[in-house]
Amino acid sequence: MLKFYLKTAAVAVLVLFVFALQAQTPFYTNDFSDGALPSGWSTDDLAGQGVTWTWCGDPDNTGAGCVANWDLYMNQHGAFMSSTAGNGFVLADSDAAGALPTNHQSILTSAAIDCSAQTEVWVKFESMLGVYDNPTLGNVFLQVSTDSSTWTSYDLFDIAPGNQGNEPGSIRWTLNPQVSVVDISAQAAGQATVYLRWFWEGNYEYYWLLDDLALYPEDPTTLFFPANDLRVNSNFFAIAPNAIWPLSQAETFGFLADVENVGLVDQTNVNLNITVTDLADNSTVYTEDMGYGTIPADSLVENMLFPNAGFLPTDMTAYEGVYTITADSMDQNPDNNTQTFQFLMNDTLFAKEAGANRPIYPAAGGWDSPTDPRSWAYGNVYYVVDGTDLYARTVSFALLGEDPINNTSVAGETVQVRLYKWEDSDGDGDIQSSERTILGVVAYTIQGTETQDDVITMPITSLTGDPIALESNTQYLVIIEYETTTQTAIWFGASDDFDYGAMNYRSEQLGAPRYAGALGIAASLTDETYSTLGFGFDFVPVVRLSVGDALTVGTNDLLSENNKLTVFPNPVSDKVNLSMDLSRAFDRITLSLMDANGKILEVRNLQNVQQAVETFDVSTLPAGSYILQLNSTEGSRSLPFQVVK
Repeated sequence: MLKFYLKTAAVAVLVLFVFALQAQTPFYTNDFSDGALPSGWSTDDLAGQGVTWTWCGDPDNTGAGCVANWDLYMNQHGAFMSSTAGNGFVLADSDAAGALPTNHQSILTSAAIDCSAQTEVWVKFESMLGVYDNPTLGNVFLQVSTDSSTWTSYDLFDIAPGNQGNEPGSIRWTLNPQVSVVDISAQAAGQATVYLRWFWEGNYEYYWLLDDLALYPEDPTTLFFPANDLRVNSNFFAIAPNAIWPLSQAETFGFLADVENVGLVDQTNVNLNITVTDLADNSTVYTEDMGYGTIPADSLVENMLFPNAGFLPTDMTAYEGVYTITADSMDQNPDNNTQTFQFLMNDTLFAKEAGANRPIYPAAGGWDSPTDPRSWAYGNVYYVVDGTDLYARTVSFALLGEDPINNTSVAGETVQVRLYKWEDSDGDGDIQSSERTILGVVAYTIQGTETQDDVITMPITSLTGDPIALESNTQYLVIIEYETTTQTAIWFGASDDFDYGAMNYRSEQLGAPRYAGALGIAASLTDETYSTLGFGFDFVPVVRLSVGDALTVGTNDLLSENNKLTVFPNPVSDKVNLSMDLSRAFDRITLSLMDANGKILEVRNLQNVQQAVETFDVSTLPAGSYILQLNSTEGSRSLPFQVVK
């Protein structure tokens, strides 16, 4: 499974309001500051899978018992933000156990708690839970018993990740922290021995962190949840189709945001506004409202499209869009009333991000077998509105010269960056091999010093060395492909600053889908279908496309005619030669031998070259058309030749 594209949960800022009822004080508390599980508490895995609860003394992860992957690319999560996380908390780490033969059934059981003097018993605790495949309903409970034998279960969260968390609006994580308040009076009131048990059934999920337990003699809800609290949900609001966008390719895009009443009372006259501002002069260039009427307490309104067509960018500038929700009542937690996104209109560049903020790599479960070669493909889909006199110029990407987990260099490994035309003939949103037409390919050999912040730019031409003319109203896929026979791990730069899920959903609803990332993981990529779910709609790679007119392309991207390149003999049956007589000594050039479909058969990297002859053995190749391509910092050239038998 592709276990590497979590949705980082929004931090819940709980406003604690002072009501008359706030005289309530808990009759039992535990902030898990003992340096271990509390005295008399126990943990087990009822399924015998060994996933038990441990104590952690640092929300940023140091010491035994803590979550092992706070700082990793894939499961990185902000530090646990419970009220007293700094003095310790307890956790169950499903992720660390990996894929298990059967589900774990992890339990944490309290010592007996005396509730004999209470006519009501309410449990409050703070936690954070992440799931990957298994929903929480039916799998995650607070359980109550008076004899440690018969247990009554209370559902706590309703998270159904679905399709590995990639469906529109899908959520994997609770808030950080999630405050839970549960009325257990029916089981606990008047009882001298009350046991609490946190139960979690799952398999290779993420983790459940627990802190700040308290038992109250009456309902403490108003201590932790405001009466009036509307929010624009952070996990599902539509943004622009690109983070950076050529103005010549601008198209109208519309808006959508999920809103939720997380307060205790109904909200009336609810309105959601979208306003787009030109950041150059702070002028408003678009605004639109959508009324919801009344939204009941504790209810979600999702997937409602703003009725108008939307906004068409007209200037080469940076824009900002802001969603804002209002109602008749004054909101007591205004920090979650808005969501913001930005995008930039420029002259030549398509990009889905504004720079990498993390490296990423597929988890082992992404391949069919643990012994499969670690081949993968990761890129972005760009839509060309008007291809008139427009050509592909360069492709840009970011990858790492070192495996950051094993601290091993991957210098000498070669990736291919390909430009495809994509026609979604079956309309399923997946990129089948039969639907992608190769237009150009360049090879890049890793030097070993690259970081996620190094954006590598290379010119791209057709397989025959000509400029690649683009078409109007067409989807193009720019993708890094790493085809290997080994298990070498090559990581790439990515960003989760832009979530394209709602944008994708809205455009699909209108019959004109726009996509972001595309991902393929397989031992062999030749016939692999690339998914437009990518690593999740909230992850995109640093893979960009620059476009321009014919003059610009010819000047900057094709190797000058002052550099003499000759292939001989042609046709050839055994060995072919490439003669190079360059205008100066080139520090570094890459030679790629490709077949007519753009598959790279051999790559050579040369340094300090001006005059040289390179010989390639083609005696074992089938008869047909082949290409020798030279790439350098000054441009590229492709030379076709024929193999005959």
